[in-house]
Amino acid sequence: MLEMVVALVVLLIGLLGMMAAIGYSLMVTNSGRSVTNTKLLVVSILEQMETMRNTGQLTYGQIANQGQVDIRGAKHPFDGFPPDFEPVSLNPGPDGIYGTGDDLVDAGTDGRYGTTDDFTNPALAREGFTRQILITPLSPNLKQVSVTLIYPGPNGTMHRQLGISYLNNDARNNY
Repeated sequence: MLEMVVALVVLLIGLLGMMAAIGYSLMVTNSGRSVTNTKLLVVSILEQMETMRNTGQLTYGQIANQGQVDIRGAKHPFDGFPPDFEPVSLNPGPDGIYGTGDDLVDAGTDGRYGTTDDFTNPALAREGFTRQILITPLSPNLKQVSVTLIYPGPNGTMHRQLGISYLNNDARNNY
């Protein structure tokens, strides 16, 4: 009888250790997924800059922070990217560009921007996520674009992800 009790205790300790290992692996997997998703979000913002330049949606001079926008040759007005930390939105807003000051604007019941029923909708923001886009001119033909994303991690801790890219004044396909 004593041997059975000892065997059950050993088995119980082994099972508890295995359960702890499974719990830890799930936590690490979720943390890894969160890091991967934030990296993808940072990269998508950086790629958006290059795509806007290549397609002519924005000129090279318009890809700048607010107050530094060069509107020469621009087809459409654009105020620039806010340099402060802003909520990360699920919506690009009326200008169709993610990362700008109008991202939380909802088109209202008629579904069209620019009408009287437009409103700022905080529900469009990803909870706990904020982003900062800093665009630094390095020369007349080169800008550094840095995107910092702050996001919630496990146990309520906040994490920071930084992505840096460079944008030149050449919209030709260089591949």
